[in-house]
Amino acid sequence: MGLIKFGTDGWRGVIARDFTFDRVAVAAAAAGQVALEKDAKPTAMVGYDRRFLSREFGVEVAKVLAAQGIRVLLSKQFCSTPCTSFVARREKTPLSPMLTASHNPAIWNGFKLKGPHGGPATPEQTKPVQARATELEESGFNPSRMDWEEALGTGAITEIDATSDYLAEVKNHVDKNVIASAKFKVVLDCMYGSGAGYLKALLADMGIEAVEIRSDFNPGFGGVNPEPITANLRPLIDLVRSSGAGLGLATDGDADRLGVVDETGRFVTTQEVFPLLLQHLYEDRKMTGDVVAACSSSIMLPLLCSQYGLKFVETPVGFKDVCAYMIEHDSLIGGEESGGYGIKGHLPERDGVLCALLLIEMMVQRGKKMSELVNDLMEQVGYHAFRREDVHTTQEKKEEALRRARETPPDSFGGIRVREVSRLDGYKAHLQDGSWLLVRASGTEPLLRIYCEATSDRALDDILASARKQLLDE
Repeated sequence: MGLIKFGTDGWRGVIARDFTFDRVAVAAAAAGQVALEKDAKPTAMVGYDRRFLSREFGVEVAKVLAAQGIRVLLSKQFCSTPCTSFVARREKTPLSPMLTASHNPAIWNGFKLKGPHGGPATPEQTKPVQARATELEESGFNPSRMDWEEALGTGAITEIDATSDYLAEVKNHVDKNVIASAKFKVVLDCMYGSGAGYLKALLADMGIEAVEIRSDFNPGFGGVNPEPITANLRPLIDLVRSSGAGLGLATDGDADRLGVVDETGRFVTTQEVFPLLLQHLYEDRKMTGDVVAACSSSIMLPLLCSQYGLKFVETPVGFKDVCAYMIEHDSLIGGEESGGYGIKGHLPERDGVLCALLLIEMMVQRGKKMSELVNDLMEQVGYHAFRREDVHTTQEKKEEALRRARETPPDSFGGIRVREVSRLDGYKAHLQDGSWLLVRASGTEPLLRIYCEATSDRALDDILASARKQLLDE
């Protein structure tokens, strides 16, 4: 089972095997103890998604924190991760738990921490919680829980409507009149996640009727992981095509990530969406600031930054590192390949709902279809193709692949020589023609991830095949 361990985005585990009520209580106690060391009378926001037992886990966390003398705000109903982050910033909470496993399979749940800045707890904020959780778990510590009725009666725990104020905040960051003039249909895919109803309500308020699918309560996510990637979005793709919609938008299990489908039914890769958002913010909205991206992000970003005269910063994979930079610097946008992007003026947090509205705004302002926006992007920075392969393999083969990349790295992939190697996170090879390959272990799942962006579809196939052969003997 192993000890509680915070990865790239919180602690996650299989429900009933690793992720149990007793262990969640220990994680909550650790977070509470650290919070009390920072603030004698702290407040904590507790949010939770629609996964199996998330509400119950959230209540358990709330009772543990209340027993420690912490004022607890508990969401009345499921909410998104950015919604929890919004309340955490508004209330200036030192550490606020969010019960979610994001895009992971239905048998998983997770415990994320949000800081007073309104985003993921930074590595510096998470480190003492990790150490304390390990100490408590090894000692067999059993945290006290305040009685539920007593906690509600005394105000130690207050149930709040976290969603309404959050949605109002999101609406303040877009041009409502521009979006209201959209002439195309929009299909929304909630993937049974906690973003259900969010975009539909916002668009309805702007006079746009959108069709929403997979929005009912289904903790099993219909047998599909709630990750907005091509393989999981067949219902959205099919409905966009059959209904003649101009755009398809999907949010993941906790609505901090975004998936986009154009009017032809083509999935717009996350590596295309990120630079599109950058284009819109800089060219259309005339906003400036640093661009910070995880090292798995598109080469199109630094190319655009070079054209715009903006500073480009690369971090390890995981939005907590992106967030850590954003809260210390004037940052225009921060994001990562997994489809999560934070926007200047809002939160240093991924927000699939806001980014979805910004893309609609961009389409209307430019009078372009989504496919046309992608084509324009490629004309501006050159053609780029991207694919990520998640390799489910044995622990031995995974470690061997990482060892080879670390100790005896190949000098070429797909016949293209390696120009430079980065080890910021895993192994990243920059190739002579501008393509790149990244190999790293997932921080949230037991698998090996291989990322590649190339200047042609053929090169993409060849580089990935070469990587699997040289590193995995496949």
